[in-house]
Amino acid sequence: MNEFKDFLETLKQPEYVHVLLNPIPIYGLGLALLTFIIGSVMKSRGVQAVGLVLIILTCASGWLVERYGEEGYDRVEAMVSDKEKAWLDAHKERGERAVWVLYAEALFAVLSLVALGIFPKAMNFLGTATIIIGFAALLMTIWTGHAGGKIRHKEFYEGPPPGYEKAKPPEPKTDAPLPKLD
Repeated sequence: MNEFKDFLETLKQPEYVHVLLNPIPIYGLGLALLTFIIGSVMKSRGVQAVGLVLIILTCASGWLVERYGEEGYDRVEAMVSDKEKAWLDAHKERGERAVWVLYAEALFAVLSLVALGIFPKAMNFLGTATIIIGFAALLMTIWTGHAGGKIRHKEFYEGPPPGYEKAKPPEPKTDAPLPKLD
């Protein structure tokens, strides 16, 4: 029972909840897209509807992932080195972009769900757009997760993110003679 109490206490840490939720927009969206594509190939409106509802739910989970990530940012920032902070900043920036692609995907999934029941002729365009935007959202979430994994996992660590060295101020030269003090 003590371990369960510890688990409940851990759920009060937003960075922990972020880590628990962040696979949903990646794996969930991938499975939801697969379900929708299978339903489209089979021409099964029921399977398409299930796929679209799953797409909407997994894309909506992006809001929670971003919210808890934002709340836990300061705590994680205090624990990391400068190079890991560069990955943290890259992860944050990518997440802020990815969530908007997730919202766009959710919007197209809602439109496709409505079209499925009311405007079946519009499903060719909307279904195709939902799949294309869905793959873009999936790639964005994978790209975001890639940066997130580099923050604290030394086994994946290959240095700072692209552009880190350019953004960093140049180091002062050490071979210059020091001024003499009188």
